[in-house]
Amino acid sequence: MFRALVKKVVLGFWEDAVTPQPPHHITNILKLLPACFHDNPMLQKLLEETKSGYNFSIRKSIVDYILMDEQQRKRLSISSVPRPFPQRVIRAPLPWSRAYRHAHDCCTQHLFTVNPIMHHLQEIWISNFSDLRFVDFHFENLPLLPSEFQQFIQTQCETIRDLLINTWLPQCASLFLTYKESWLPLVPQRDDIVPVKAQRFFSCVAALMSLQLRSLVIASLQDLLHFLSLHQDGNDFVECYDELRYTQCPLLLVKLRVEESSITFQPTLPQCWELIENSFIHIITSADHLPRVECSLFPELQKKDLTLRSVRQDESLVTDLINQARVIYQRNTVGPHRYLEIYNKYSNLLDQSASQDILSFLQEKHSLQGFVKKIEGVNSVWNEISSLRVTVPLSLFCLEAVKLHQDLCDRTENLKHLLITYELEENRQLNQSICERYQQITHTLMSVPATTEELVELSHFLKHTSDVTVHTLRDEISEAAKRLSFLLDYATLTGDDIKLNSSVFNWPEQIRNVCEVHKDKLANQRDHIEDQLCKRVTELEHTLQDLFKETEVFKKKELISVEEMKSNVEKLDEITACLMNAATQIEHINKEESLLEKEQTQFPLLQTIMINKQPYDQLWSTALNFHTKSDIWMNGPFMQLNAEQISDDLSNMFRQMYKLMKVFSDVAAPRRVAESFRTKIDKFKQHLPILSTICNPGIKDRHWEKISSIVGFDVKPEPDTSLLNMVELGLPKYADKLEEIGAAASKEYSLEKALEKMKNEWTDLQFGFTQYRDTGTSVVSAVDDVQVLLDDHIIKTQTIKGSPFIKPIEEECKQWEEKLLQMQDILDAMLMCQSAWLYLEPIFSSEDIISQMPEEGRKFSIVNTYWRDIVAEALKDTHVLVATAQPNMLERLQESNVFLEEIQHGLNTYLEEKRLYFPRFFFLSNDELLEILSETKDPQRVQPHLKKCFEGIAKLEFTAELEITGMISSERETVPFTDPIYPAKAKGMVEKWLLEVEHMMLRSVRDVIQGGLEQYPEVPRKKWVLQWPGQVVICASSIFWTSEVSNAIQNNTLPAYVDQCNAQIADIVELVRGKLSGGARLTLGALTVIDVHGNRDLSPFTLIGAFTHA
Repeated sequence: MFRALVKKVVLGFWEDAVTPQPPHHITNILKLLPACFHDNPMLQKLLEETKSGYNFSIRKSIVDYILMDEQQRKRLSISSVPRPFPQRVIRAPLPWSRAYRHAHDCCTQHLFTVNPIMHHLQEIWISNFSDLRFVDFHFENLPLLPSEFQQFIQTQCETIRDLLINTWLPQCASLFLTYKESWLPLVPQRDDIVPVKAQRFFSCVAALMSLQLRSLVIASLQDLLHFLSLHQDGNDFVECYDELRYTQCPLLLVKLRVEESSITFQPTLPQCWELIENSFIHIITSADHLPRVECSLFPELQKKDLTLRSVRQDESLVTDLINQARVIYQRNTVGPHRYLEIYNKYSNLLDQSASQDILSFLQEKHSLQGFVKKIEGVNSVWNEISSLRVTVPLSLFCLEAVKLHQDLCDRTENLKHLLITYELEENRQLNQSICERYQQITHTLMSVPATTEELVELSHFLKHTSDVTVHTLRDEISEAAKRLSFLLDYATLTGDDIKLNSSVFNWPEQIRNVCEVHKDKLANQRDHIEDQLCKRVTELEHTLQDLFKETEVFKKKELISVEEMKSNVEKLDEITACLMNAATQIEHINKEESLLEKEQTQFPLLQTIMINKQPYDQLWSTALNFHTKSDIWMNGPFMQLNAEQISDDLSNMFRQMYKLMKVFSDVAAPRRVAESFRTKIDKFKQHLPILSTICNPGIKDRHWEKISSIVGFDVKPEPDTSLLNMVELGLPKYADKLEEIGAAASKEYSLEKALEKMKNEWTDLQFGFTQYRDTGTSVVSAVDDVQVLLDDHIIKTQTIKGSPFIKPIEEECKQWEEKLLQMQDILDAMLMCQSAWLYLEPIFSSEDIISQMPEEGRKFSIVNTYWRDIVAEALKDTHVLVATAQPNMLERLQESNVFLEEIQHGLNTYLEEKRLYFPRFFFLSNDELLEILSETKDPQRVQPHLKKCFEGIAKLEFTAELEITGMISSERETVPFTDPIYPAKAKGMVEKWLLEVEHMMLRSVRDVIQGGLEQYPEVPRKKWVLQWPGQVVICASSIFWTSEVSNAIQNNTLPAYVDQCNAQIADIVELVRGKLSGGARLTLGALTVIDVHGNRDLSPFTLIGAFTHA
């Protein structure tokens, strides 16, 4: 009754009070139905039933919600709401129920293939993804560029991969959420229990999904092969290309390009195959690493590498598909290469020989007709190339030659451009040269001459231009007209070229007008210059008259005050400057008069003034100079004076005044001035002895003490003490004794300076060191300067030491001498040690040498340590004085030299023993022998020296295991050894296995000669001589020649044998004329000489036999 009441209430709701069903519910329901059921008539009834059920459920939900409120139940008089009871079904027990349940539980737990989810997964795949392919080969625009094809494959594969990841996998995952009751019981509720059943279940799911994914990959690969199979017939067109044979649309567009001097495919055909092969690989890899469905359900599993399995690249299925595709590709590679033969006729354009031909043509002189013929030939090639096919369908490939033809046409255009440009540039240069010469003429004529010289030159230029240059240029313009006619036919002239040609043809009329105008201007300028020249001559004569009068004034001057002397000197300098200016003006005037072809004007007064002025100039200059310097000498600090320079100056002044006294013998005033200053100079000379003594730079305090003892009181000058002060002390009285002290001081000073100079020369002198190989140390280099300076200074020091004036510096000189001698000993010992160390260091760097010479190795280790320590310390400061001051340096070097001598002796003894054991070592130098002995572990180190030990062996033949199996000559002839030699058995003793090589060499040569002799009768001689080494050929041929000659003489068949020899010689000559190796050519050359001489030796016997027979 309650249910009927509720149903009545539910149905009693107004329609507007109920929310209508959302439209997307119906849409989602329709999406779940296959498209084939959308037109079924029953669909509408079912949809109405769905809407009715939705409406009833909403109304009932509202009533249930209202009845949950107690107040509403009271209002409706409903005391209680009945509780719904679940429906139950009771079945009777069956005898097989337990077995059925056990089997059912077992299948439920272990047989996951019957799980409903598997069915739903298969339905999703079949309904939505079974027709899917990674690549849809329905192309619209074929052919494709390889890059476009690659992009197409990648895009398609990425799209399908994204579809699988974003659609297929989420749909599969949603099934597990929808039907979780089918698998969730398999997952244990506790974390400590391993979910074995769940893992097996999801492995089964992964296997099913992997099979589905694998079917997609295989179908995609087969579709790709099927698409390529459309071109399985290939494209070999044998002779002539016929476009109608290839109606199938090509897949790849391959462009032809020029690279260096050949035509290539872009991309290359192997790259196209890589592209096709990569397409197969890309389809396979697009299905790799897709996550399993449990990774979406359980986020914590995403870190594990759980992926679906697809097709592997190394499966036989994939290999077979790729091999079938490779066969199709190879059939389609013949045609493209054959088509390239069409372009062989244009090889000269590719290898630049055509350009070289044009350049050679341009280097020669040709007429315009020659250029026309050459250009027409290039045009014909261009037309031929332009008519070739642009695209060439060849089944799988389509060749595109647009770029190739453009390149070839560009090359022909470049050839044509070279010819036209050359002629255009030549025409431009010639026209510019014509215009430049016209412009130069115009510019020169329009210039305003600034001097007479320029005016004369311009007049001569105008005359030559009118008479010669203009006519020459007219002839060149006629040639320019012919060149212009040629260029108008083949070239496009620029605006500048047109202007240039126009200028060329307009210049003759312009230049004629310019010459006429400037001829009158030059005549007027000449008249003006002649008038100006006359004015300058008159002005210069007046100037000389004034200077003569000023010079005559000095005859009456005799005042000798300082102001008067300075005034006279300044006045004389002014007169000198005026005379020099006048001389320059006279030179210019006379030059202009010569240019104008006029008589030169003379100015004798200039020379007279200069002669009269000179003595006055000397007089007053010398007087002023003495007056100024004597005051400085007498009253200034004498320590700053140079006694020798003062003495020379006084002597020169005295001689000058003495000469002037004679010059002015007839002129009283200047003569008296000269006499006065001569007296003053003579008086000042009395102070020279004392001045020479006290101004000596070598005078020291000890010398001033001696002077004080001589004069009887203390004499010690201050920095500002003057000569006048010394004179006032009375020193001139003791001039003789003071001169002796000054002389001794000078000698001592010179010795001190010499010693100081030697020390200063060593201050900056340094050793030069050079890094020695990879030893980590250095060696001394460029010591010649040090040795020369050392020898020179030792001699100088010993000379100084023997001087009687050495006393003050005797101790210092002895110490310096000892230092120099020690440096000399160190340098000699160092160079001796370095020379021996450089020779022995590479030797004792070898462990093999040290193991064979342990005592010498120990001593060299000591020497090496000493040497490295000394060099390392010297490199810190390479100055010679510092580097040779190391403690015990000389003793260490001397000890090292003793060790090195002992090492050298031991080394020579060691090498002598090796040579006595294997005497062929005597052919090698010590260095070469040591190089062999230092690498006993590597027998091949002997190879470079074999030529000296064995004349006929250039090198030995080694196997990978370092066994010696043969010997090779310089001519690359190889003789195998009878038995192999094992150098390793010698245990490092090179001489031992080399002795085995010597014995094996003799034995092997004997065996190979025996083999050649045995095979000689069996093989034709023409082939036999090329199969054996030269020594075998010569030896065996000589043996058989001797034997055959003997038989021919005994059997009286010598003429027939001579004919046989001639035939053999002809065969050898024929071989020599062909292609032979170097060794074979030498062998056959020697064999031919021997055969010819042998045949010539048989000729007399043939004649004798003929006469005997007759």
